[in-house]
Amino acid sequence: MYRACTHPQLTKSYMHSSQTDEELLARSVTDPSEFAVLYERHGLAVRLYVRRRVGSQNADDLAAEVFARAFGARERFRAERDSALPWLLGIATHVVADHRRTEKRRLAALQRLTGHREQAIEHQDALPAAELVRELRRLAAPDRDALLLVVWGELSYEEAATALGVPIGTLSSRITRARRQLASAIPHTHASQPTELRTEPTNA
Repeated sequence: MYRACTHPQLTKSYMHSSQTDEELLARSVTDPSEFAVLYERHGLAVRLYVRRRVGSQNADDLAAEVFARAFGARERFRAERDSALPWLLGIATHVVADHRRTEKRRLAALQRLTGHREQAIEHQDALPAAELVRELRRLAAPDRDALLLVVWGELSYEEAATALGVPIGTLSSRITRARRQLASAIPHTHASQPTELRTEPTNA
């Protein structure tokens, strides 16, 4: 005869797996330990996004800051999507903005380095081509944030708009403007748009 598993740890794990992010955040208001499940679900995606924005050296500290801010704001979370990832990456974008001076110094250093070694980004740790780095620095911050949430954050247009708190039309316009500026600035070295800057909406 079948008997349901009543082991406390397994039961709790099952409960967590069946809960939405919104439910977890609501429970974490009275039971802070529940917030750890949100970190388990989205910690890697947040770290990857932050690392692509600021480099490996500061990524862990800034990702930790993202979750610290999210923990402090958890009571105010209002779900607009099934996943809390757009909300978290929106916080991450603000953390990166606070870190903007360091980011600009890093991009300037990358530009100097890649001036001697032009190459396209083949994976997340590769150096961008010199032209790409230079033009990313020249983008207006709102346009750059919109573009990189979709490209490096791997959000759909709808999710990126939620993360930035703007209408999807505004988000689309920012990305179109950023792509146009990049395409017009570096056509001589990139016959087609680099893989890392293809920003069609995704379903992830």
